Amino acid sequence: MIFTPNFLPSVLYFTELIKSESINWDQNDLYLKQSYRNRAKILGANKVENLIIPVHASSGKTPIKEVQIDNHSLWQRTQLRTIEAAYRNSPFYQYYDYLFVPIFEKDYKYLVDIQLDALSFCLKAMNLKKELNWVSSVGSKARFNSSPKDNTENLDFQFISYNQTFGNVFVPNLSIIDLLFNKGPETVAILINQAGMNTP
Repeated sequence: MIFTPNFLPSVLYFTELIKSESINWDQNDLYLKQSYRNRAKILGANKVENLIIPVHASSGKTPIKEVQIDNHSLWQRTQLRTIEAAYRNSPFYQYYDYLFVPIFEKDYKYLVDIQLDALSFCLKAMNLKKELNWVSSVGSKARFNSSPKDNTENLDFQFISYNQTFGNVFVPNLSIIDLLFNKGPETVAILINQAGMNTP
């Protein structure tokens, strides 16, 4: 399976990743607007919130490794406050914040650098060790789609529900941090079970 580099990837992303021995990122990937390359979805008090990293890039033309972050705004401070408001009262936020918060305190020039740090945080929080490889997707049919629309509207996929910090109706396929902060050490088992449920 070849994955596109994503920012704080979705639960579905990690459900597919959990089945792979290594993480294969597409070295030919191009930046696309309205994709998870520079955004993540979390559940706030009143609605689903989008965490979007502002970038300088042309959709479909700029290689992901060349995408630069637009740091003219205080996007990191704003996003960290949004995440803290959404999850500071969740059962396991305090167990991971020391790993997580530094991502929003570090200066980044390129999108791929924060993607790598975010992925490293997620893997460390789940105690998963997987080698990251940059590979070519040319000729590969096994590719994870990075479009929020395609992934959240996959009606055939069965998500395991869990108690979320806000709301009475379960919202599936948010960023993996929603699952981590709410279920903690149970996260990996949920992903494994979910992967098994959706294996033909």
